[in-house]
Amino acid sequence: MRIKIAEKAGFCMGVRRAVNLVLRAVNQGLSPIYTYGPLIHNPQTLELLSKLGVKVIKTPEEGQAGGVCVIRAHGIPPQEKKVLEEKFKLLDGTCPRVLKVQALADRAVKEGKSVIIIGDKDHAEVKGILGYCQGKGYVVSSLRDLEALPRGTPFVVLSQTTQDEEVFELLAEEIKSRFQDVEIINTICNATEVRQAGVRKLCQTCEAIVVVGGKFSANTKRLAQIAESQGKKVYFVERPEELPLEEIKKVGSLGITAGASTPNWLINSVVDLLKRHTSKTYALLRSFAISQSYAGLFIPILLLALLLIKCISFSFSEITFLLFSLFFSTALIFLVNFINRDTFPFFYPERTYFYLSRYFWLYLTGLFVLSIIFGLLYKPRILSLMIIFTLLSFLFKQSPLQGGIDILFYISLLLYLYPLWDNQLLLLSSYAILILLFVKFYLEMVYLQTDGFLPKSFLLAFFDFDERRIKKLLKIILIGLLILPFGLSYFSLANLLFLTSALSCLLLYQTLLKRKLGQVVYLELLSLIPFASFLLVSIILRIW
Repeated sequence: MRIKIAEKAGFCMGVRRAVNLVLRAVNQGLSPIYTYGPLIHNPQTLELLSKLGVKVIKTPEEGQAGGVCVIRAHGIPPQEKKVLEEKFKLLDGTCPRVLKVQALADRAVKEGKSVIIIGDKDHAEVKGILGYCQGKGYVVSSLRDLEALPRGTPFVVLSQTTQDEEVFELLAEEIKSRFQDVEIINTICNATEVRQAGVRKLCQTCEAIVVVGGKFSANTKRLAQIAESQGKKVYFVERPEELPLEEIKKVGSLGITAGASTPNWLINSVVDLLKRHTSKTYALLRSFAISQSYAGLFIPILLLALLLIKCISFSFSEITFLLFSLFFSTALIFLVNFINRDTFPFFYPERTYFYLSRYFWLYLTGLFVLSIIFGLLYKPRILSLMIIFTLLSFLFKQSPLQGGIDILFYISLLLYLYPLWDNQLLLLSSYAILILLFVKFYLEMVYLQTDGFLPKSFLLAFFDFDERRIKKLLKIILIGLLILPFGLSYFSLANLLFLTSALSCLLLYQTLLKRKLGQVVYLELLSLIPFASFLLVSIILRIW
């Protein structure tokens, strides 16, 4: 079965901003935290926030005075906002595009005009906009509603930001034909238009469409309605478990889209369930990614590359050293992930199952035993590193330092290459550290883009999980990777060859900018490319 994911789906800018406001407040330790009404129309996200201690209040009278209250993306009437400001520390999560509609309604009333809102009268956003109309607002959902509009009144026509474009155009034209003084302003959010255009595009090439999102989300329901209007079989699900797998397996091509209030981690879960039941190749790659075994290759690959460049003839000592680094690097990753296993449901639910399975302890025990064996065969004193870093894994719990523990381990292993130290090794080791650091931030950014809640044990916590600041840091590391090869005292083929590693990191950065949906497994495995490139260069130089 061919699975195609909409280019644009999931959280829109406004929803992501509101959710991030709440998550930032949680990370800052603020308490108590409330949302005025459900933050977004997605039960899984609301469940996640509830587990983090965020409570929903429906009236200003609820909640503890002095607490933090977040206004949801849909916005609220100004009268309610004023009452909330007097009782709580208010964080306004109203979508900037909704704020614009509210401002347009307010201006129209001040100019002596009445406001027509094309939308759903019971929708929170529409109720919020009506609050700015001072009794001069009218909601139109169908042609029938036009009969109740007063005559001889100048109108400004606005739209609920998640309204269907075709419905808006139809009703707006009808209003214009019936009334003389009418100003029409299309306030449908571009994100809504793009998602609706995206599902229409999917319908051109797919036999059936899966729509992921809350059943009470207006924009998500519209995506399902559009697909149905195109004559497609639609599977509208809130959770992956709701998918009728046996029925879907008979479909030749399947499109997947999601509403603006659907987090990326939920889209990932749906795509993951479908692919692992329809693709054996994906199932194999998934097992490698879910356990994060691939990350255990990072350090031994870098060490192998350095030894190749130094033209070392591989003796028993070097081989046991590399095998120790392989097994304990993987064991360290498994251990850190196990310590943080309670955080995976908040951004990567699929990984939770591996670290709670009975097989995990078998793998971890085997890795530690193999680490001890090859450590003893290399140099018994290297086992002190095992003890130190095992203890640090626990001591750094809920600290960003835990996120960089494998980098510290790599630097510690470099000390065992002391007899080989020279300017070239120092430069190349620094280059390798930059690659390792870049990939660490890349992977954490992949998880950040799931729209979930990341633990404080991530390096990103140093930057308050601010995506803009992290992207700036990645650019700085990229510049370092591009410049450092020319730090060699002479120009050689090595200078140019090592640029391939920098270019592979640039490829990863460009991938991040595209915010790929439902692709976590592939995005994780792409992190091996810079290391493979570094190793390939070292092999070429060794042969050269």
